[in-house]
Amino acid sequence: MSLPLLPGRECGGCVECCRVIPLDLPELAKPTGELCGYCVNGAGCSVHAIRPQTCRVWFCLWRVIELDDGWRPDRSGVIVRPDGIDEGVITLFVIRRSEFLASEDFFAVVAGWLAEGIEVALSVPGPVGTYPARAVVTEWLRPAVEAGDFEGFVGRVVRSLDKLDQHDWQPDGITARYAVGEV
Repeated sequence: MSLPLLPGRECGGCVECCRVIPLDLPELAKPTGELCGYCVNGAGCSVHAIRPQTCRVWFCLWRVIELDDGWRPDRSGVIVRPDGIDEGVITLFVIRRSEFLASEDFFAVVAGWLAEGIEVALSVPGPVGTYPARAVVTEWLRPAVEAGDFEGFVGRVVRSLDKLDQHDWQPDGITARYAVGEV
């Protein structure tokens, strides 16, 4: 799926998708959670001009929807993933816990999504080489959101993440292979 990008919105030094997204392509394979061998941390892709099609079309929703710059994944610790968007679900992949999760902006945006009827899922990474854990938390968050209970909302987010961290991690079975540009 390729979504239209916001004009002027660039990844900059954010390379979080190059770390968390698993790839198993003929020319590039990397386990979930391993920084791509072609990625220069904080700078981007060293094979950008010849990167695989998958890398050309996958963008987090920070590049697609109007969100504050604080939502950029390397700043917020949250990747707003596009998978599920066709079914009306936004997945917040919490790559690291940060103060952002307890911010008024995070609360307001999630509350807005719930008010629009958008389902919200939380997801967390497991150890390198395992699939992440994910759960739709819309109904769990709704009472705090509808009551305008900011502290209750933050508590529910934290409890959800704690529960997801206890997941039985499943291996992704991907062995790293770097052959972009090889004939």
